[in-house]
Amino acid sequence: GSSMMRSVRYSQDGASPITDVENITVELRNSTAPYELVTSATVMLKTNGTAVCSFPTASVGSYYIVVQSSNGITTWSANPQTLSNSALTYDFSTAANKAYGNNMKNLGSGVFGLYSGDINQDESIDASDATDLTNDIENSAFGVKMTDLNGDGSVDASDLPMYDYNQTLSVFCNRP
Repeated sequence: GSSMMRSVRYSQDGASPITDVENITVELRNSTAPYELVTSATVMLKTNGTAVCSFPTASVGSYYIVVQSSNGITTWSANPQTLSNSALTYDFSTAANKAYGNNMKNLGSGVFGLYSGDINQDESIDASDATDLTNDIENSAFGVKMTDLNGDGSVDASDLPMYDYNQTLSVFCNRP
């Protein structure tokens, strides 16, 4: 409604700034096989959809941008991006084709996001993610939990629809 993401971190801990969603890891990977990791940064994703990264050890060149979140599918940029001495801006949210293999979810109103539900971070949303989710639901877990798929601070039945839907789609990490 407000064109902003939910303040997940505040919902989970009650103390973080209202503008914080979650920590994400952003990697730069070589643009040619075997796409080795060059550098990475862990930064806070903000409710306005931005995350500012600094890669002081990266050389000028062409890199895939890879985004990882606590329970989202690892998502690669559609193509390598050129890193120079000036700022590089890459917006995954404007179209599915900004991700390698069009591997993003249409959230409506022309906004796209990462698929959620990869709780065990094996790069696939499948039955192997269900055990942790089910256990946390049965234990009424709350706080900062990777099983809190809707980001409301509580792991309960309201987290199931997102997992169930994405699991039936057999969502997995697409990479070059």
